[in-house]
Amino acid sequence: MELTVCPECSEPAEIQWRAVMESTDVPVEHAKVLCVRRHWFLLPTAALASPTAREATVRPVTARVAQVPARTASTAATSVAAR
Repeated sequence: MELTVCPECSEPAEIQWRAVMESTDVPVEHAKVLCVRRHWFLLPTAALASPTAREATVRPVTARVAQVPARTASTAATSVAAR
Protein backbone atom coordinates (compact mmCIF):
# COMPACT_ATOMS: atom_id res chain seq x y z
CA MET A 1 0.00 0.00 0.00
CA GLU A 2 1.36 3.40 -1.00
CA LEU A 3 0.31 6.42 1.03
CA THR A 4 0.17 10.12 0.30
CA VAL A 5 -1.96 13.04 1.50
CA CYS A 6 -5.26 14.21 0.06
CA PRO A 7 -4.86 17.37 -2.04
CA GLU A 8 -8.19 18.68 -0.69
CA CYS A 9 -8.25 17.95 3.04
CA SER A 10 -4.66 16.84 3.82
CA GLU A 11 -5.87 13.61 5.43
CA PRO A 12 -4.05 10.32 4.71
CA ALA A 13 -4.79 8.87 1.28
CA GLU A 14 -4.02 5.64 -0.54
CA ILE A 15 -2.62 5.48 -4.05
CA GLN A 16 -4.93 2.88 -5.58
CA TRP A 17 -3.22 2.53 -8.95
CA ARG A 18 -0.78 4.16 -11.34
CA ALA A 19 -0.86 4.32 -15.14
CA VAL A 20 1.07 6.07 -17.88
CA MET A 21 -1.21 8.20 -20.04
CA GLU A 22 -0.36 9.67 -23.41
CA SER A 23 -0.22 13.43 -23.80
CA THR A 24 0.59 15.83 -26.61
CA ASP A 25 4.17 16.17 -25.37
CA VAL A 26 5.42 13.05 -23.56
CA PRO A 27 3.64 10.24 -21.68
CA VAL A 28 2.79 11.25 -18.09
CA GLU A 29 2.39 8.87 -15.16
CA HIS A 30 -0.89 9.40 -13.26
CA ALA A 31 -2.26 7.92 -10.05
CA LYS A 32 -5.72 7.45 -8.58
CA VAL A 33 -5.78 8.65 -4.97
CA LEU A 34 -8.55 7.90 -2.42
CA CYS A 35 -8.47 9.55 0.99
CA VAL A 36 -10.05 8.50 4.29
CA ARG A 37 -12.83 11.09 3.77
CA ARG A 38 -13.67 9.42 0.41
CA HIS A 39 -12.31 12.21 -1.82
CA TRP A 40 -10.68 10.80 -4.93
CA PHE A 41 -8.44 12.29 -7.57
CA LEU A 42 -6.70 11.26 -10.76
CA LEU A 43 -3.55 13.34 -10.94
CA PRO A 44 0.03 13.26 -12.26
CA THR A 45 2.38 11.46 -9.88
CA ALA A 46 4.60 14.55 -9.86
CA ALA A 47 1.79 16.31 -7.95
CA LEU A 48 1.68 13.69 -5.18
CA ALA A 49 2.80 14.79 -1.73
CA SER A 50 4.80 12.56 0.54
CA PRO A 51 2.98 11.19 3.62
CA THR A 52 5.37 13.16 5.85
CA ALA A 53 4.23 16.47 4.31
CA ARG A 54 1.07 16.35 6.44
CA GLU A 55 3.06 15.75 9.62
CA ALA A 56 5.07 18.90 8.96
CA THR A 57 1.90 21.02 8.71
CA VAL A 58 -0.03 19.54 11.65
CA ARG A 59 0.24 21.48 14.89
CA PRO A 60 0.13 19.53 18.16
CA VAL A 61 -3.13 19.77 20.06
CA THR A 62 -2.97 20.32 23.78
CA ALA A 63 -5.83 19.15 25.93
CA ARG A 64 -7.47 21.63 28.24
CA VAL A 65 -8.63 20.25 31.54
CA ALA A 66 -11.25 22.10 33.53
CA GLN A 67 -10.19 23.02 37.03
CA VAL A 68 -12.48 21.28 39.50
CA PRO A 69 -12.29 22.42 43.12
CA ALA A 70 -11.04 19.74 45.44
CA ARG A 71 -13.51 18.34 47.93
CA THR A 72 -12.57 18.92 51.50
CA ALA A 73 -14.11 17.44 54.60
CA SER A 74 -16.16 20.61 55.18
CA THR A 75 -17.58 20.70 51.59
CA ALA A 76 -18.35 16.99 51.74
CA ALA A 77 -20.21 17.44 55.03
CA THR A 78 -22.13 20.41 53.60
CA SER A 79 -23.25 18.49 50.52
CA VAL A 80 -24.36 15.52 52.64
CA ALA A 81 -26.29 17.80 55.01
CA ALA A 82 -28.01 19.48 52.06
CA ARG A 83 -29.55 16.19 50.92
